[in-house]
Amino acid sequence: MSTNETESQDSTAIIEAPDDGVILDDSPDWVGPFTEYDRYGEPTGASYVRCPACGVEVLDGEEQHASHRPACRFD
Repeated sequence: MSTNETESQDSTAIIEAPDDGVILDDSPDWVGPFTEYDRYGEPTGASYVRCPACGVEVLDGEEQHASHRPACRFD
C-alpha cells in the first residue's frame, strides 16, 4: 500500500489526490491466478485471473483490459 492510500472496504480503495480530492479505485480483487491449459491438458505457460462478480477471465497482468459482462459492478 502506498503512502497515499487508506484501508479499503469491499474492494474500493480511497486514494487521496494531490489537490485534496478523493479518487475511488473501484477495481475487483481478482481471483487467481490459475494455470492455463491447452486442449491436450498441457500447461501453456500463461496464467489467468477471474472477476469475482461476473466471472470474466483475463490473462494475469492484463486486468485493465478486461471487458466485464453486462451488469457487472466493476464494468
